[in-house]
Amino acid sequence: MSALLELIKETPPEDRRAVAEYLKPYLVTEKKEPVEHWVNLEELRPYIPGKKSKAWIQLYILDAYPETRKWSTNPHPGKGRAIKVNLPAARKWIEEHIDVIDWNKPMP
Repeated sequence: MSALLELIKETPPEDRRAVAEYLKPYLVTEKKEPVEHWVNLEELRPYIPGKKSKAWIQLYILDAYPETRKWSTNPHPGKGRAIKVNLPAARKWIEEHIDVIDWNKPMP
């Protein structure tokens, strides 16, 4: 491989462009979804079925299911602090539990 790189380095710029175009399909990598992307509850709301408030999400998802602590911060962080959720993990968990959660439950 290093011999090929040495040959490419010695070629004129126009030939290097041709080599780059030829090799481009072999060098492109697939984009992966980020493993962690922490957002607040307002940014999570579009991924929740129905129009649920932040308080509803906090009460009926984050408080009701302890396993949500794997992808969220404390659901009661205190005054002046926001609840954060790892969006890719939260979306996956919600998709897996869509039939388990009662989406029609009213706020108390």
